[in-house]
Amino acid sequence: MEKLRDARLCPHCSKLCCFMCIRRWLTEQRSQCPHCRASLHLHELVNCRWAAEVTQQLDTLQLNSNKSDGDDNDVCDVHREKLTVYCWSCRVCICHQCALWGGTHTNHTFKPLDEVYDQHVSSVKEEVAALRRRLMELISLVQDVEKNVEGVRTAKDERVRGIRNAVELMITRLDSQMKNKLLTLMGQKQSLTQETEFLESMLQDVEHQLHFTTKSELINKSAALMQVFNNVHRKPMASFVTAPVPAVFNSEIIPHFDSSPFVMNNFTVLRHKADPVYSHPMLVHGLMWRLKVYPDGNGVVRGNYLSVFLELSAGLPETSKYEYRVEMVHQASADTSKNIVREFSSDFEVGECWGYNRFFRLDLLASEGYLKTDSDTLVLRFLVRPPTFYQKCRDQQWYINHLEATNTQLMTQSCELKEVRPPSARASTCYHGYDRRTACTRQFDSLVSLVVVCTMRDCREL
Repeated sequence: MEKLRDARLCPHCSKLCCFMCIRRWLTEQRSQCPHCRASLHLHELVNCRWAAEVTQQLDTLQLNSNKSDGDDNDVCDVHREKLTVYCWSCRVCICHQCALWGGTHTNHTFKPLDEVYDQHVSSVKEEVAALRRRLMELISLVQDVEKNVEGVRTAKDERVRGIRNAVELMITRLDSQMKNKLLTLMGQKQSLTQETEFLESMLQDVEHQLHFTTKSELINKSAALMQVFNNVHRKPMASFVTAPVPAVFNSEIIPHFDSSPFVMNNFTVLRHKADPVYSHPMLVHGLMWRLKVYPDGNGVVRGNYLSVFLELSAGLPETSKYEYRVEMVHQASADTSKNIVREFSSDFEVGECWGYNRFFRLDLLASEGYLKTDSDTLVLRFLVRPPTFYQKCRDQQWYINHLEATNTQLMTQSCELKEVRPPSARASTCYHGYDRRTACTRQFDSLVSLVVVCTMRDCREL
């Protein structure tokens, strides 16, 4: 079994786990202890500092035992003497007999083996310290990404709770944004985790070689180790630092209704005519809405029910969904809770009607207090809204483009009126009792006034 690193204890079953292992389990698998299956979160884990001290003491004892055994095996192959000298010229470890009488190292430069060994160990330890710092930075980045993931998930949950009554399309968009953010974060985390695991494996290998290899073997391998360290450092830490994914989700809160009243006077007379009655149009961002009412009912319900429909008489050329509400006012009292309200959402295109064929029984209008008998009036109110602010802005943009196109067309016509007469006829000549220049100028001024008035009126609607 591998030794514990940064040990944590489960408060339910008292089992010990490495912090990185248990963190990976809780964040990527499930929020349960892998041993007892009890519900567990990161903040509930108990930090066991004593485990690190015990592990360190056991490692020290094992290191001292293995090091003494390694020194006994570090002997010269020729003279079976302990290796005590390092030939700087040949770059090999030798015994004192090889240095004095072997003959193969005559006039070579020698150094004490322990001194060379200490130099190599110092270099390796410096690189190990740098790798440890790099590892801690990577672990910190992993934790930041995990916090970012939790922040994004929390923000998403809060946003969903805030728009619980919104349309299904809004929640679908939020889920799509959530998926893209998590994909980005999981990609960042995976890259950091791979680098972290690689460094951990490298550090374990280096520590193993420092503790269990002989001096000569370590010296021989030090060049390769340094090459590996250099390869690691070639990849800058800046490549692992990524911009955090913002825990922000676009909110499309449902816009308010635009409403218009419809007072039907002489309702009894209108019933006898049996023709549909239209309300005054309501202009909302370039869309023209009106109420279409059959006072005596429509089709198979004629004579029995009041039929009410909402019509889109002008607007976008494409089909769009809108939410609408038709309300019949209770005139016998001021209690709005007695009003008859019908609400629905439908896909509208220009010239299409949606509504209710059986809106209310005709024989109950007067008795229930909705038809005011003394004035013979029936009061309706219709309300319309797009389901999202996104669609509302789309309608406004279409209307702005329509107004700009109309303005450009009128300005073009006015310029053409200015240039309609040839130069020879631009003198002040009378035609039917008034000057032609004056007539064109007046027509031009009227067109300009029409453009200004139209633009100001339509801008007020925006």
